[in-house]
Amino acid sequence: MKHAHRAVKSMFGIAMAATALAGFVAPTASAATTQVTAGCYGASCQPKDPIEMGCSTDAYTVESVDTVYGTIELRYSPACAANWPRISGASNGRIFWVENKYGDYVFWNAIGSTGYGDMVNGTVQARACVQDYGSCTGWH
Repeated sequence: MKHAHRAVKSMFGIAMAATALAGFVAPTASAATTQVTAGCYGASCQPKDPIEMGCSTDAYTVESVDTVYGTIELRYSPACAANWPRISGASNGRIFWVENKYGDYVFWNAIGSTGYGDMVNGTVQARACVQDYGSCTGWH
């Protein structure tokens, strides 16, 4: 009986400790948030490099179009409010560009089979093209 009493006391102590700890909220790690520090915004991004300006960090492909000249992508950065073109599967020296509804544009030549160009103001619709105006993304 002596051992049984000690076991009950131990269980009672554990229960009391658990009850006390239940009121204690342990700090939890919050989900890491990524804050993009961009070096430009909108019109001030033209004609700047998206990687150098920190705009590629949150960028995504708005539209990708396979053409006979290669795959052209329209890229967009919300933090920078800017668009730029990216190309893959192109022949060396292939001309590609990005333009917006303000009439701003930046032309590039592919070096090797892939490449990206500088940015234009993305606060208005833009599109990316390769080689001719028939090989473009839509206006976004």
